[in-house]
Amino acid sequence: MKRLTVGTMLILAATVLGIAQGDRGTSSIDIGGGKVTVEFGTPKLGDRNIEDMIKPGMTWRLGSNAATTMESTVELDFGGKKLGAGKYTLTARCGQDQSWTLLASAGSGAAFEFPLHFSKDSTGQDVMKITLAKAGAGADLTIAWGTHRLHASFKPAN
Repeated sequence: MKRLTVGTMLILAATVLGIAQGDRGTSSIDIGGGKVTVEFGTPKLGDRNIEDMIKPGMTWRLGSNAATTMESTVELDFGGKKLGAGKYTLTARCGQDQSWTLLASAGSGAAFEFPLHFSKDSTGQDVMKITLAKAGAGADLTIAWGTHRLHASFKPAN
């Protein structure tokens, strides 16, 4: 009987931990002879208002639970700014007038900063999603949550 109780408790604990950590999403793309992968938590907006949650000057973690990461096996070019191959933690900062900046950092080093294009979509996205999609010789990174859409384009560095 004790084994059944301990076993049941272990299963219950594992289930609770799984729920607490939430779902993770992954998006990847082959580019320039290499691969770029973004891994992120997928929070649900529910009845919360994204405008109340993210204020100008605030840095947004881009997801839930574990940090959102981007790993690239090739050097990338974001509009003339080069980001070396490696694994980075991604965040975004909201500025005045909905100007957004993508921040990529590795360890305690300085963050790579690149402007994100902001738009609103009339269709709400309840579960946050980050996608990578082919765009010519490069790729587009899109972050969608609520009615917010953040977009950046990149290509393999030459």
